Amino acid sequence: MMIVEVAVSLFLIWTIWYISKTCIKKQGMPPGPFPFPWIGNIPHVMFDQVFPFKKLSKEYGEIFTVFLPNGTFVVLNTASLARNARLGTKDDIAGRSSESSYPLEQILGKDLVISDYSAGYLFRKRVFKSSIHVFGSGLGQAEGRARHAVQLALQEIEKCQSFSPNKLIHSTIFAQVWEWLTSKKITLDDPIISLFNEMHEIITNLPREISIYLLIPFLKYITNNFNRKLERAKDIKKQLFPQEFSAHRETYTPGVIRDLTDSFISAYENEIAKGTSKDIGSIEDIPDLMLDVVVAGVDTASTTICWFILYNALHQDIQAKLHKELDDVVENDRLPCWQDVQNMPYLQATLCEVLRRSELLPITGTTAIRDTTIGGYHIPKNTNVLINVDEIHHDPKEWPEPNEFKPERFLDSDGKFVGWTTKHAFMPFGLGRRECLGQVFGKIMLFTFASTLLHLYKIELPEGAEKPCTSPIGLNFHHPKDFKVVAKKRH
Repeated sequence: MMIVEVAVSLFLIWTIWYISKTCIKKQGMPPGPFPFPWIGNIPHVMFDQVFPFKKLSKEYGEIFTVFLPNGTFVVLNTASLARNARLGTKDDIAGRSSESSYPLEQILGKDLVISDYSAGYLFRKRVFKSSIHVFGSGLGQAEGRARHAVQLALQEIEKCQSFSPNKLIHSTIFAQVWEWLTSKKITLDDPIISLFNEMHEIITNLPREISIYLLIPFLKYITNNFNRKLERAKDIKKQLFPQEFSAHRETYTPGVIRDLTDSFISAYENEIAKGTSKDIGSIEDIPDLMLDVVVAGVDTASTTICWFILYNALHQDIQAKLHKELDDVVENDRLPCWQDVQNMPYLQATLCEVLRRSELLPITGTTAIRDTTIGGYHIPKNTNVLINVDEIHHDPKEWPEPNEFKPERFLDSDGKFVGWTTKHAFMPFGLGRRECLGQVFGKIMLFTFASTLLHLYKIELPEGAEKPCTSPIGLNFHHPKDFKVVAKKRH
């Protein structure tokens, strides 16, 4: 009996200590469910792999806190809070936590997506921006590169009666981005595409399997299927990027920019020549930036285009308006060009509505690098601050009938496009110091692909086919479920 009494007493003492410690930790922070010992709020978020915070958002409103084994997370559900956090607090929440980014930080390394806010991060950001500027050297050149990707897709579309956009668009854009990066033209059956698709699938799916490794951290160090896939992704990265980088360094000529990798090397050398006493990393970090270009560039563009094709197939009335606009602006003997974009308000509005409705990046996160305040609540240093883009892009206060697909949201009363930044609840490229650095390239790619495809074809569902579902799949990135369409020539 003595042992039982001692055990019960110790348990009661520990329970009082845990409750007291947690209450003190939560003091001044946004509300949220009380965390369980060891596992935190995992039971509150683990049952919905696509929208993990949907239920808590309904219960706690515009801001709440959850505690997980890999960190404390504050979730922002309104545009005003998101903008205040990212734009009104300088760099207070510009960091990234390696714990909250696991396992992606194991694969991406010293890139721009996962890296913490530091002198090294800022240095790589300057290198990336400089490289994009030098390589782009004008919108016309960027458009020409985007058009080549479109031609690759059109060649494949011509070969088949119906096609699945997900795989085709993803592969064609990868082939084009790979050429931008390495100067190497590849065909759609090149083994490099298969390798990248394998790594991409691992990067997409691994975060879904993370819950058990948060509960039992030592499993990370035991050989299992999760670790085998993680090591496989790292091995593919080594096969693809360091080898290309080494080959470029051996053949690089200062002042001659063949591709983005050369541009990275040139920018690194220029920045290093300025001299600095800070730890900024080395030129050997370039393979991580190369991976950034491929993962971010391919995923965002290809997935948006797939959603664009899907919504056009489902909404023939909207497609008819797009066809009319294209016919009014573009003659039959030429293809649309970037100069036409200002005369195509409905197409621009449709692309924005695709980005809003599909919520490609449903949640974006950064970490507080110092104590700060958001919405009147205390946010301690090292807290992860998540912007719930899905909730913001479907907030009925900002978007009447948020689940309806309506491009007119982005047009004024005169039918003019209101712009990409006018709607304060629209944030497809992120906000503040962590916003997408390649968004200009991205917009050119989206416009070129969408305008050319609809100028040449009418997109329909195959006869007798089941109506595709618009519910997304994926945790970190929302893809449409696989579907097929028919492309019928218009001219």
